[in-house]
Amino acid sequence: MRRICDDIASGSPLTVTLQTYGVVSPSTFTMWLKKNPEYNDMYKEAQKHRENFLFDEMMRIAFSDSPKEIKKYRGGELVETIVKDSVDDRRLKINTLKWMLGKMNPAKYGEKVIVDDTTTSPITSIKFIDINAADDSTA
Repeated sequence: MRRICDDIASGSPLTVTLQTYGVVSPSTFTMWLKKNPEYNDMYKEAQKHRENFLFDEMMRIAFSDSPKEIKKYRGGELVETIVKDSVDDRRLKINTLKWMLGKMNPAKYGEKVIVDDTTTSPITSIKFIDINAADDSTA
């Protein structure tokens, strides 16, 4: 169980980890957690560590180069190879990780929506604000 939790804490998906260690199915793993409170505690702790790992991974992706080779051919022959940063690839990875973190821990990583029920006019738009940012009265 310790090795399974270590892999999960390091960002490995549950199904891949269980397959690596020969666990038949996620339902078997869930049954282990229900029957053994110590395993359940270990798994919850691994999930917390996985959130931190994925957050760090998102930061690493955002600030690293993601080189992509673009090859140009003319008449079936390679004439030029360009290596450039692939911002779109990094954006996709980061957005995926943000979505995952928001689902894993919505209170910490999810988008916050503040509803003001004191207004008498109908809602015409919704504005998302960062409640952790400094107060900006010009927004």
